[in-house]
Amino acid sequence: MISVIIPTLNEGKVIKRCMESLSKQRFKDFEVVVVDSGSTDGTVRIVKKYKGRVIYEPRRGVPLARNRGVRESKGDIIVCTDGDSAYPSDWLEKIAKHFEDKDVVAVGGPIAPDENKLKHRLIFKVTTNYFPRSAKLLGFVAFQGSNSSFRRDAYEKAGGYDEKIRTLDDNELPNRIKKLGKVVFDPSLVVVTSTRRFDKAGYLRETLHYWRAYIDLYILRKGTSEEYKFYK
Repeated sequence: MISVIIPTLNEGKVIKRCMESLSKQRFKDFEVVVVDSGSTDGTVRIVKKYKGRVIYEPRRGVPLARNRGVRESKGDIIVCTDGDSAYPSDWLEKIAKHFEDKDVVAVGGPIAPDENKLKHRLIFKVTTNYFPRSAKLLGFVAFQGSNSSFRRDAYEKAGGYDEKIRTLDDNELPNRIKKLGKVVFDPSLVVVTSTRRFDKAGYLRETLHYWRAYIDLYILRKGTSEEYKFYK
């Protein structure tokens, strides 16, 4: 069984697309657990319409919501994604196929923009496909929060998401899990995701934000510090 974990906060404009695509999955043995932190825009109503299970979590923070969702879920395989994403009908089927190999503890894939603009396609291709594939050659895992999956026992042994991390929590966890078994990055396992964050902040600013986060988390080793003001 697969548990799909989705943290939400006012995703009313995009969550229908997410739930609709999940309802069309060819793989049927799965549950959808939505961890909502106080949406007021109809997000919960839409999720329930598609028979998604809603967990109310008053504390805010994506890694915190993901951990809460995992605790409340039942699946042997944990799939983490976002409310502004959509999935091909064979998405969960492909993930399940990878986990038939008992040595596999984590599976990830790239994301594609939901707007067919050249700059979107190029940047998403480089950052979520070429970069993770190159990083893997160096023994580094670069997963996306909207397209990550883990074997439950490996997730639990690794300690779950670090709730102190403000950025790259989705990246830091698989780099701990990789010590427990085989990690797979499948370029064909594509998830479509909204470009709204990049459109709002600007690609340059958003890119600098993430590279700064990589440097602080993996080189300076202070990404979990509450005094680290870059994420606030």
